[in-house]
Amino acid sequence: MTGKSHKAIGVATGVAFAIYGIRHGEPALMLALVSAPLAAMLPDIDHSGSKIGQLRKQFANTAIVVAGLMLLGAAWYYGQQINNYTTLIAVALGVALPTIALFFLSQTKWFRRGLHFATKHRGAMHTLLIPICMFAASTFIGQQYGQQYFLFLLYGCVAGYVSHLLADTLTKKGCPILFPIWPNNIRLTKITTGSQDESIAMGILILIIIVIALLV
Repeated sequence: MTGKSHKAIGVATGVAFAIYGIRHGEPALMLALVSAPLAAMLPDIDHSGSKIGQLRKQFANTAIVVAGLMLLGAAWYYGQQINNYTTLIAVALGVALPTIALFFLSQTKWFRRGLHFATKHRGAMHTLLIPICMFAASTFIGQQYGQQYFLFLLYGCVAGYVSHLLADTLTKKGCPILFPIWPNNIRLTKITTGSQDESIAMGILILIIIVIALLV
């Protein structure tokens, strides 16, 4: 799907979290309004033609430095609260490391030749591996430290990322979301990217997401 569709579905995912949070007395879930739309765009960082892919090419090194400093700053801040810097740094890296490692590896000739799947569009970035790592880190943080705001941001990231993958399974090319268990692309429908059918599918997905938020 196009970036506009993914962004719209990501926004709907964030709104769904906000609706659920308001209905169940967890207003902090509204933080997903920020993280879900951003994460819904993240898988296309492997596509140089996408907006986020172009930004990657222009600002990747700066972004990695800034993200690293933010992670260290967050670890330092929360470490002061619980007096355990080492564990928090490990958790922070557990969230960021899969994406950072894939980026650096994708720049090497050896990796491009030997593991083309990890660098091509709708390759490794379009699997459930990264959101699973995010969810594992979220669960660990919630169980060990109860850092609610950071936790809800990560939940929004996971949901937004997964929404992108599910949307891409509706296109002709499909998406290898179950790699490495199932290496082939999963295709639920044969929608052409940028077509009117995509707009219809996007609307249906948004409606389903909102209805689910209202029912649960």
